[in-house]
Amino acid sequence: MIQTTTVLNTENDDNLFCPITLELFRDPVIAKDGHVYEREAITKWILQHGTSPFTRETLQITDLLPDDHLKRLAAARRNSVVSYQVRDGTVTLPSLRKLPKNQTHDRNICRALELSRRSHKIFLCIICTCLICVSISLGVSLGVKQTGTSPPPDPQISCNYSSSLTKTSMMFQRPNGDRGVYYYKPIQIFISTPGYYEIQSFSNIDMFGYFYLYFMPLNPPMNILMSDDDSGGNNQFYFRISLDPIMYTLVATTYEKNITGLFSIMVTGPASVTFH
Repeated sequence: MIQTTTVLNTENDDNLFCPITLELFRDPVIAKDGHVYEREAITKWILQHGTSPFTRETLQITDLLPDDHLKRLAAARRNSVVSYQVRDGTVTLPSLRKLPKNQTHDRNICRALELSRRSHKIFLCIICTCLICVSISLGVSLGVKQTGTSPPPDPQISCNYSSSLTKTSMMFQRPNGDRGVYYYKPIQIFISTPGYYEIQSFSNIDMFGYFYLYFMPLNPPMNILMSDDDSGGNNQFYFRISLDPIMYTLVATTYEKNITGLFSIMVTGPASVTFH
């Protein structure tokens, strides 16, 4: 006596196989490109390529939706092809299934895409290698013409200024319109050599700095180049700015209202500066 499970007959039997793995579905999911894939296979593909194997449109793992209907059909297909002979206790498996033409075509597409991608990567590697070789050759030839040691970096010169904010100091109206009691000190800085300069405050109080091309006390927003509060650390302002050989104005004030105290300014750059 032979007991055999019912064989599933369906016109869409070919659709029960993943176009990437070419194996019977176990956990099928539908992607935005309209194709159904094995979840693990398409997840790996998306992580590596980020696009559909067929349409080249962008795919995301979060867009994958489970196909419970195909999952049930695939499970029935898997369980319907094994027969068991009770008399001699043998199990008979079906012959290997030939790959449908349409799946062969899909697989060829995937292989062609992968080969094209690999060829592109190899071409880029060759180009990069050639560029590196050319750069090394140019560096060696230039090194032969020049001296054996590289030129020293441009010297950096630091200049310091010290002052204080008191109850008799001028009061500053912030560019944002705040008319609170903010004592301030306008410091003119003359630049003789163009280049990048660093300007930083040092104090036991919380300093706030405004840097102007030309400071107008009655119109604080006019001509302002930069402003800063705590970029220098320890509640101090800090600027790094490219300056031309002209006169600038630094307004040294405080973050909080009605604060007084000592402070100093250090300007570092390619040349000495003059404070007025």
